[in-house]
Amino acid sequence: MPEKTARKAEDATEHTAHGPGCTCPHCRSHDGHDMDPVRMRSPRIDNMPHQHAMTLVGHETVFAVHMTQFHMEEHKYQLVFEASLPDWVAKKLDTARRQNPKDWFILSNAETDQFTIPDLAAGRKRNYRAKIFQGLPPFTEEDEKNPHFYPWSPDRVLPLIDDFEVEVNRIVTFRPFAHHLQLPEFATYLLFGKDSEAHLTNLQTGRLQSDAFETCAFGPDYDHVMSLAKRPDGLADAQLEAGVVVTLPAVRLTDRHTGEQTIPGKWPFKPGDELRLLYRGMLPEIAAIAGETFLFGTGVCCSPETLRNDQACLDVSPTPSSMLRNK
Repeated sequence: MPEKTARKAEDATEHTAHGPGCTCPHCRSHDGHDMDPVRMRSPRIDNMPHQHAMTLVGHETVFAVHMTQFHMEEHKYQLVFEASLPDWVAKKLDTARRQNPKDWFILSNAETDQFTIPDLAAGRKRNYRAKIFQGLPPFTEEDEKNPHFYPWSPDRVLPLIDDFEVEVNRIVTFRPFAHHLQLPEFATYLLFGKDSEAHLTNLQTGRLQSDAFETCAFGPDYDHVMSLAKRPDGLADAQLEAGVVVTLPAVRLTDRHTGEQTIPGKWPFKPGDELRLLYRGMLPEIAAIAGETFLFGTGVCCSPETLRNDQACLDVSPTPSSMLRNK
C-alpha cells in the first residue's frame, strides 16, 4: 500500500507540468476531454486503464468472458480466461449461482486496480483485486451519456463478494476487433469449457458503418454468453479447453436474398433446445443442448444508430434490491 501511494503522488507531480490539451492518458482523464462522447468514440490506439465487466460461467472451473463495446477502444476486445479464485470466494460464488441459476454474475476489477485488456492478454497482469456483482442495477439515459459510467460503482450497488484477488490462470481466447470485417452469413460461436462443463460465446464483428465525415458507428452484432446443459460428444479435452469455432445455421445474420442484416433482438434459443453446431462452419455436426443464457444484448456492444428499434436490447438479470444503495 505505501508503495502504491508513493507512485500516485509521483505521478501527480510529473503531470503538473503538462499544459491544456495534453493527450497523455493521465491528462485526458482530468481535463474533460474524456467526458466528450464524440471524442471518446473517435479512433485512437492507446488504451487507458479501466474497469472491465466479465460474465462468469462454470462451476467446477470458472471462466470470465469480457463484455464488449465496439465504440470504446478499451472494450474493443473479446477475451475469455480461466480464473482462479480463492477457496472462500469460489464456494460463495458457487452457492449463489446454484441458488440463482438464471442470474448474471459479473467479475469486476476494483476501482483501485485498473488495467487494459491487452495487459491481461500479454500476461503483464496475472492477478488483480476484484469484486463479484449479481445482476445489473438500474440506471438512466443520463447515466449512459457519461463515457466513464460504470453500473457497478460503489455509490449505487453493493458487491456480492468484495475485495479479493483473482488470478488469470490462462487465456482461452483474445480477439481484438477488426472493423472492416463483414458479418458472417450465420452466427459463429466459440465453444469452450473444461471436464464436463461447456459454454458458448458469440464471436462478434464490430464493423465500421460510418464514413470519414461522421462520428464512428460500429455494428450491428450481439454479445451472448451461455452454458450448455452438458459437454458435447466428440471433442478431445484439449480442444474443449482451448476452444473450437462452431456456427449455428439456425441463427442467420444476413438475409440470403437481400444481404440485409438480421441480427436477433432476443435470445435465439432457450434452455433445453437442441442445437446444431457445425464444426469450423462445416461438417461434422456437433449436437448440443442449450443451458442458461446469462448475457444477451446488442445495446452495449453496438453503436445505437446501427440497430433497428426491434433489435436494441440488453437481456440480463437485475441486481437484487437488497444490494442496491438507493432503493
